[in-house]
Amino acid sequence: MNYVNQFRKRSNVRFNTKIDLDRVEKAIFYAKKYHGQQKRDTGELYYTHPLEAAHMASDHSFETDTIITAILYDTLEDTTLTKEKIAKVFGSNIA
Repeated sequence: MNYVNQFRKRSNVRFNTKIDLDRVEKAIFYAKKYHGQQKRDTGELYYTHPLEAAHMASDHSFETDTIITAILYDTLEDTTLTKEKIAKVFGSNIA
């Protein structure tokens, strides 16, 4: 499933706003990379949960930083990704 295209469609059709899809795509890459093969109790890859959370968050605030924060929210707790790395790549407001 192409999650970036889902955000692109929502951006152009539903909200008539633009988000920084390159940054969102980078956040998705980091979520997939750092969550790796972690699985949920359902057997789904773990990173699908933060992506679903990002979609729900975008129902209320369709801003790039909000979406990225939702995508990465569990990486600090459950992976080796550090707050410093998130700040360096995405900015301190997300870390």
